[in-house]
This record gives sequence, structure tokens and C-alpha cells, in this order.
Amino acid sequence: MDDLPFQFLSSFIAITIPLIFVGFMLGKSDARRIILYFCWGTFAGILAYNLNNYFGSTWEQAERMTTSIAPMIEEICKGLPVLLFLTRKKPPQITTLIVICAMASGIGFSVQESMYYFAASPREIGDIATLVIRTLTTALMHGMTTAAFGIGLMVLAQKQRHTLIPLIFGLLAFCASTHALFNLLLQTRFAVIGVTMPIAMFFAGWVFLQSIKQNE
Repeated sequence: MDDLPFQFLSSFIAITIPLIFVGFMLGKSDARRIILYFCWGTFAGILAYNLNNYFGSTWEQAERMTTSIAPMIEEICKGLPVLLFLTRKKPPQITTLIVICAMASGIGFSVQESMYYFAASPREIGDIATLVIRTLTTALMHGMTTAAFGIGLMVLAQKQRHTLIPLIFGLLAFCASTHALFNLLLQTRFAVIGVTMPIAMFFAGWVFLQSIKQNE
């Protein structure tokens, strides 16, 4: 097995199995669900890595990878388990838990991706600084785009259940577009806007959740 795929698999095993034991001990609680969504995110990192390699195998596809193919694949992989909140025929009121679980899935994904890029680096002192910057920008972006998917489902799914399928695809398209815009901005002279996007999304999401809690 190549070094980097082996890194993905070993990280997934080292992180996920202990957390599953923790989730088991927590019983049927919100904390357990959040931990399990984080575990899914680490698996989604492996899944997206392999799908990206498959769909980006040719030169033409590789050219479009960061701005079209990868954002769509990654947002679908991260967001899939969030749909479990909609599985009941007559679901109860969807709470802010869906947003936290969605963000946990995105953060789990970002942990795998950050470890992958660090493993591929020369692992010098400067790479530590790069890793810190990455966790404050790209990693946070992964968490917040998936959280945005959860927010959309929480706000719209119960009011628009008759158009649920188009709504899901529309939300995924929005998240993938935001992800693609972030990747695109980082390659231009407007990179500073891209860097601040995830932080702005984080505080906007935090304010949104606080307003919901105050109204409950």
C-alpha cells in the first residue's frame, strides 16, 4: 500500500475506533450522536479521497478538480448522514442538533484532509505553521459548509417537505459552490477574502444558533 493511502487508513482507525467506544458509553444522548457524526467525517475523508482520484484520473479532469469536481464530491460525502434527521415519516421538530452534527461531520473530514496534506509535506518547522493556518481556514470551511447544509434542512425541510428532494440538491449545490468559491479565491489576488470566508461563516452560524436558542 502506498504511503499516503496508508496514512488515511491508519488515521481513520486510530481516531475512529476509540471514539466509537466513547460513543457507546454515552448511551442514547446528543453527545453520542455528535461523536458518531465526527467519526463519519473521518470516513468521508477516505471516501472522498478515493472518489476524487477516480474522477480526476485524466489530465482534463484534474484541471477542474479543485473548482468543480472535488467540492461536489466532498460536500455530498460529508452531508449524507445529515439526511438521517429526515428519515421519519412524521419527524419531530428538527433542533439545532442537526447543525452541530453536520459541523462535526465536516470537522472530522477536515482532520483527515489536514493530516493527509501534512503527511505529504517535507514535515519541516514551516509546515507546522501551514497546518495551523489550514486548520483556521480550510478545515473550518469544511465544517461550516456542512453546517450550512444542516441549517438549510433545519429551516426549510419542515416547511417545504413537498419539495424535499429538490431542496436537498439545491442545498448541496449551494454548499459545493461556496466550497468551490473558497478554493478559487485562494488562487487569486483576492485570497484574503477566501481566508476570511470560513471565519465569517463560523461567527454567522454561531449568531444564528444563539438566536434560535433564545427563541426556544
